[in-house]
Amino acid sequence: MKQSTNKKTKLFRILAFFGLGFLLTGTINNFIIGVNHLPFTKSILYPHTNYLVPIINVSCTFFTIIFILCPTKIWLILFVLLVEATHLILTGYHYIGVFLYINSLILFFCFGYAQKKFKLKSIVSISILFFLLFTLIPSYGLGEFFFSIGLTFFSLACYVIIYKLLSDKLSFLLGDYYIPDYAPLLDLPEKGSTLDLHKLNLTERQIACIHYTIDSTYNYKKIAEELITSESTVKKNMQDLYKLFGVKNREMLRLLLIQYTII
Repeated sequence: MKQSTNKKTKLFRILAFFGLGFLLTGTINNFIIGVNHLPFTKSILYPHTNYLVPIINVSCTFFTIIFILCPTKIWLILFVLLVEATHLILTGYHYIGVFLYINSLILFFCFGYAQKKFKLKSIVSISILFFLLFTLIPSYGLGEFFFSIGLTFFSLACYVIIYKLLSDKLSFLLGDYYIPDYAPLLDLPEKGSTLDLHKLNLTERQIACIHYTIDSTYNYKKIAEELITSESTVKKNMQDLYKLFGVKNREMLRLLLIQYTII
């Protein structure tokens, strides 16, 4: 579990680092060029953009730096993305705003937030985006509104196609994943809930094998090295786990367990 967390932290740190460059560029432009020019002057927030835009950019820059220094709260960088997306759409930089908003949703889904009530969450998220884009009509006209809607659908279509192409590896992100011949010998709780492995009467080695299955791409030999045991012992433990959880192989076990909060 620790290895997986460290990997996610490193990835989001990289994302935050490049995002910081984007934010610094915008913030510096705010103070050098100002905000009394197009598209700000046509925004529904003008003339409040004179102080709102710099404040939002400086605040988001500050939170991004905090995250880079102390990357313990990944939700913070996602929050910054959504704030910047909303701010950009409302101040006339709607194309960039749409890009950030859609990518924010994708990142939320990648963290498993779409496993429950996926349709409802999708409808609410897209409805909020459409409402933000609707505010473009008074200032920028129907042309910009429809162009932004088209960009939204195109961006979503790209991600859906990517998901479909990689569905065998990514199916666990959206909704429940069907496990063929799913007949566990263990009494498992409802999917999406917490699964305490220590209450399933598993051995410590079996629990370790489960964590390596979920959190790494280690093969049996590498897991055996980490556990200081033989490869045949790890294979035996894994075979026992397949029977207990009612699956046929390691990938099915991973897809099943990733639908729980493992403790």
